[in-house]
Amino acid sequence: MESIWIDKIEVANRQISEAVTLFFESRDIVVIHTIIASAHQVLLDVGKESGIVSAIKNADGMTRQEFRKHIKTINEHYNFFKHADNDPKGKINIAPLDRFASDFILDAILMLQNIAGVLPLEAKVFWAWFVSTYQDEFDNCPEGGEIKNLMSMGLNEWDFPTIRQFLIFGEIMQEANKSKHSDSENAAGV
Repeated sequence: MESIWIDKIEVANRQISEAVTLFFESRDIVVIHTIIASAHQVLLDVGKESGIVSAIKNADGMTRQEFRKHIKTINEHYNFFKHADNDPKGKINIAPLDRFASDFILDAILMLQNIAGVLPLEAKVFWAWFVSTYQDEFDNCPEGGEIKNLMSMGLNEWDFPTIRQFLIFGEIMQEANKSKHSDSENAAGV
């Protein structure tokens, strides 16, 4: 079997793309949160060496003890989903995950943008949907800035099946462009 190597950024990129796809398909929020929390942790770890920080897991303004408590709370669902050694019969309330997973997705997208400088289509669409859905959280953004431009796209007015169809169309166009580029290279003898 031939080896296929990917780096941590590619792992996070793929996890974000799949989490967003599942999100817009209204799939299982437990699975979505597990995937995005993994991507988030990878980006948090990779970002440390270049000073990229998470908005969700940020210690600014907190004492060490407050930050530890905050992280424990933030990681509660993710840890519950991946471990059963201490509580094999435990239960957890997943009602808050719809919004919490959305916040994690956006935070991971922002870290990926800051680390890699590029985003997959799914991430761009999610970002536009998020800022247009939660506009009141971005009131302080400058008029004419990127956030306000994303808001003006009005993706909050689209239903999830329409957004998913848009993403499928984008995937088809990306594949067509790859094929066209590959055909051009083959014709040129590259």
